[in-house]
Amino acid sequence: MNINLTLIISANCQTCYRALNTLAKIRLAYPNLLTEIIDINYYHDKRILITPALLINNHLFCYGDIDETKLLAEII
Repeated sequence: MNINLTLIISANCQTCYRALNTLAKIRLAYPNLLTEIIDINYYHDKRILITPALLINNHLFCYGDIDETKLLAEII
């Protein structure tokens, strides 16, 4: 099964930068993950209002900092 991770971010957001770094680290360890980074201004699902937001297969996983341990438990 393919796992799609979508990270919704906004500009000038320190938490978004940390989430990007965490996602980059996970992508190095699991290069087969499908990942997408989208600026909230270009994300059309208006249910997401807070950044960063991480979606797994289009379902909200978390807002804010990514808990790497919980994420890995969910995807592997």
